[in-house]
Amino acid sequence: MAYPSDPFKPYDANHQTLKGPGDARPTTLQVLKDNNAFGKLKGKTILITGCSAGLGVETARGLYETGATLFLTARDMKKLDGVIDDIVQNAQHNKDGPRPQAVEMHLDSLESVRKGVEAFKQQSGNKLNILIENAGVMACPFTPTKDGYEQQLGVNHFAHFLLFQLLRPTLITSAKESGSASRVIVLSSAAHRRGGLLFSDEEGLNAWNKGDNYDKWKAYAQAKTANVYMANELDRRYGSQNVVGVSVHPGGILTDLPRHLSQEDLAALGVGDSMAHIFKNPSQGAATTVWAAVSPHFEGKNGGRYLEDVGESSPAQEGTVMGDPGYEPHAYDKKSEEMLWKISCKVVGVQDD
Repeated sequence: MAYPSDPFKPYDANHQTLKGPGDARPTTLQVLKDNNAFGKLKGKTILITGCSAGLGVETARGLYETGATLFLTARDMKKLDGVIDDIVQNAQHNKDGPRPQAVEMHLDSLESVRKGVEAFKQQSGNKLNILIENAGVMACPFTPTKDGYEQQLGVNHFAHFLLFQLLRPTLITSAKESGSASRVIVLSSAAHRRGGLLFSDEEGLNAWNKGDNYDKWKAYAQAKTANVYMANELDRRYGSQNVVGVSVHPGGILTDLPRHLSQEDLAALGVGDSMAHIFKNPSQGAATTVWAAVSPHFEGKNGGRYLEDVGESSPAQEGTVMGDPGYEPHAYDKKSEEMLWKISCKVVGVQDD
């Protein structure tokens, strides 16, 4: 998709002076209030991946207040049940909505994704209005998925690509039946700026499947670029059927995502006292995702956009460092987006339409 020539940034003023977690940057509840979204998604169904910890929890916590029926995925079902209890017990505006339902899904296994989708369809009545592909791994040691792919690309992209493909008919049908757009929100990262996709190996994509010359940061950048490309291409293909796709950089939040990083890694990223002001609390970190889910700005339009700071992103400025906003030019690349789509269809075993 084409980048926005005049990016919509409703909270730009809130991001001018950063003071760290809890500063003026909006939280999920602020976004819901500003969009008059409390209780306004009753009858709608939302599926969110990766909800046993981190941003998935905060995203679910916020969207529970809309009255929507939530389906939350995780590997650890016991932990997820505890999260659901906490969301329901501590809700501020939704005291009688449907309890979120748990779906077991291991994103390092395409078969587990397929099983999870079947369970979701049975429980949801095959209805889905908003799909939030939130789960991910970051800069992990080389580890192949159950299907033999480098874990960052396998978990962050291929599993979520298959999830979308299996739920695509449901999203299209739900848009027709509801009269409102179905939305697909794919979590990416500013890490895409470290490099795009490496189209080189026998399948057309360097996924380091054998671990040779593995670079965890280039692999992470590749996976996060793939997330942007997926959202752009799905919007190009299915926007005419009222399925809107966007990608989201949530910002810097110290969740358990960087659990594989050493002190040297954190130092290289600039994580230290001098950078404390750029970080958000979890609710601020989930705010852009929640905005993408509830804002009228994406009602059947404005898809194929890379979002950050609760708005549409602008190009990165020269000399950009960690914590600065902006996307790299390769984030919008129609040829690469199409190529990745075709490769991904082959990898996950679906027909390219």
